Amino acid sequence: MKKKIFILLFLFPIKLLAVYDLLSIDITPVNDKVKFCFYSDYPLKADTYLAVDINQKLFFIDQQKQLKPFNNTPPIFSKKAKFIDKPICFDPISKAVLQNIAIYAGVGSSIDDIVKKSQYAKIFNGVMQLPQPKKNWTVMVYMVGSDLELRRLRVNKKTGEKKGRWASQDILEMLAGSQNTDNVNLVVSTGGSIREGWKTVKRSVVQKGEYNVVEDLGVQNMATPKSISDFVVWSHTNFPAENYALIMWDHGVGSQGFGYDISQAGSDKVMGLNELHTAYKDIRSKIAKPLDIVVYDACLMASIEVAQVTAAVAKTMSGSADLEPGHGIDYAHLIMNINASPPADGVNFGKIVKTGYIQHTKNKNTFDKNRITYSVFDLSHINSFSDTFKNFAVEFKTILKQQGFLNYQNLSRGIIRAPGYPLKQAGRLGSLNDNYIRIDLYSVLKTIGPDFPKFKQYTDQLLGIIDNMVVDYEGNIAKIDKNAGRVSLDIGSEESYLAALPEAYTLLKQGLKFYNQRRTTDKFKPEGTLVCPQGIVCAFAQWLELSATDILGIEAYFGQMLNKDVMDIYRIDKSFYIYKPLTTDLELPVDGTKACQYQICVNETNCANVTLTEFDKNQMLADIKLNDSPAILSFCNSGSTWSSCGVVPQTQGIWGRDDVLSVEDRITPISIHLTNNTELKQKQNNTLVVSDPEQVILKQTCDSSKAAISAAYYSNNQQSKFEKLCDSGDCVCKPGEEDPGCKRLGFKAGVILKQ
Repeated sequence: MKKKIFILLFLFPIKLLAVYDLLSIDITPVNDKVKFCFYSDYPLKADTYLAVDINQKLFFIDQQKQLKPFNNTPPIFSKKAKFIDKPICFDPISKAVLQNIAIYAGVGSSIDDIVKKSQYAKIFNGVMQLPQPKKNWTVMVYMVGSDLELRRLRVNKKTGEKKGRWASQDILEMLAGSQNTDNVNLVVSTGGSIREGWKTVKRSVVQKGEYNVVEDLGVQNMATPKSISDFVVWSHTNFPAENYALIMWDHGVGSQGFGYDISQAGSDKVMGLNELHTAYKDIRSKIAKPLDIVVYDACLMASIEVAQVTAAVAKTMSGSADLEPGHGIDYAHLIMNINASPPADGVNFGKIVKTGYIQHTKNKNTFDKNRITYSVFDLSHINSFSDTFKNFAVEFKTILKQQGFLNYQNLSRGIIRAPGYPLKQAGRLGSLNDNYIRIDLYSVLKTIGPDFPKFKQYTDQLLGIIDNMVVDYEGNIAKIDKNAGRVSLDIGSEESYLAALPEAYTLLKQGLKFYNQRRTTDKFKPEGTLVCPQGIVCAFAQWLELSATDILGIEAYFGQMLNKDVMDIYRIDKSFYIYKPLTTDLELPVDGTKACQYQICVNETNCANVTLTEFDKNQMLADIKLNDSPAILSFCNSGSTWSSCGVVPQTQGIWGRDDVLSVEDRITPISIHLTNNTELKQKQNNTLVVSDPEQVILKQTCDSSKAAISAAYYSNNQQSKFEKLCDSGDCVCKPGEEDPGCKRLGFKAGVILKQ
């Protein structure tokens, strides 16, 4: 009886399949043979089992690679994943022999454990014949594994939730979603990584809960136009359908392009926007009609530049203006919904993607941590946008060329109020000389339109077109800007991608050059006066009075005095004040209780100083080095503890997805010092090694005798000027203190903006 139950369980896999994220499986079809290799990326505390179904008879493969009939104690293929340093490979087997054979792999302490945890999958099921019958939808997933597939799998001990191995996790979602589907071709191209099984480019098909490798193209660079166009054309030929969707999976960097191939062939190459445009034009020249939709399961791709390029190949697109969490979109939700009630077009397909993605982030507790955005674009409006955008850009360039102070000032105010992407990037807009600056397009048009009557008609028209073009979106950044989250625009200095875009974008860049020239020659620094507001006694704590018309932004710096000349800065509120029209004077008190020392700790004894930036009341960000590369580490407030809740790496200027820390990650915290209240200096502190990601927290030490607060304020050129508001313990209101400022406002120091 037990034997029969096991056979049934293997022949009919249950819903939550898992093995690809635990075990690296390399299936390589070459000519008329198939080669199988099995690897473990790190020591597993479990055994590996291989089962073979031959004409409805189940056999197991032992450590000598011999077939053994099934019994109540099946042989183990590999004990405790001892092939971590050396793979176990089989000699190539004829496709004719394999035609009616299915192979299963499972990882666990026993067969009972494998079945209970569903840590197995059917990894081979004969040789697929091409072309396949026509279906309603063919979904093509171009999956560049990159470093996202390298992040070691981590399982939450309390919830069982998995993090890491992000590409394999999404393949598992595809397997789960496809079990009961019969009207969807799901075709996947994988590679672009140095994980075993991802070093070559493979083309596979997911159907009925099975993952079937159809072709292995060998070592190839996935960050090339030809690789993408060949895959799409091959899929179009061999998997005919009424509708076609292309999903681009990896890192995205908006106008910088897509894809980060770290394989031997890729050599860390990113495919620029021009190359992506080349791929799309090539695809379009070889297929009868446009794709219904291109979905970007990648960061920062809901940009107007990407929309312009994507319109060359598709009617619709969807993507996020901001960073995506590591888990990306929900493939199980997508596949099940397009099978159960097939969408008629790309717009409705995109809405299914967006709905599933938003719910996915909520289920995985990344919605609020990441300021999730996602948009669906109807690209039939892109030509209308381009035409109007050219009129806007011509007038924009003309106005900025005039070098008028008012024009320069109004544009500065509009830019500083518009959110920039990624939102987690430390700091606001610094200089338009930066290579890539992504700003919220809808927000900046909405903000600057009223200040520039000469092109207000064009900003109004553009806003209307965007309303029609972005047919559905989630902008979970209402506290920052209720208008934002739809689409971004690059206003940085890099221009190589402009060749792929209409003339309007070049004209806009030329106008921005005039703006930046004005910034460069602007030497104005606003003057402030230290005062005591009415009803407040200023002993040592002080208030800074500024003219609101001079001020573009104010930042608050909290820390501890190292000595009389040096302030160790531990916490920064960069959005303390962002320009807004005032009708009355504005009092902005600063909270002295934030003037503490902060350290990142990987356990009770190993800690290092760090400077934090406030993201919102429940999240702080730390600039760090992660394994020697720049990164932003997030800490979320859970009760009385600030715990690590995500990390965003940056490699060669490419933003990664919002990920999680892994065992053996090396964290080098970065802190800032303010010397003589004029000069900021950066310091890399001691490197910490993560042993348990769940234990990475912030340690706070508040010595009121050393507490200090400084304010940095700037005008249109954004050259900051510092003013110390308090130090030597006079920053904090103590319980029962009679200071009028403490009694009236609860704070001893702050800034007053005079209208």
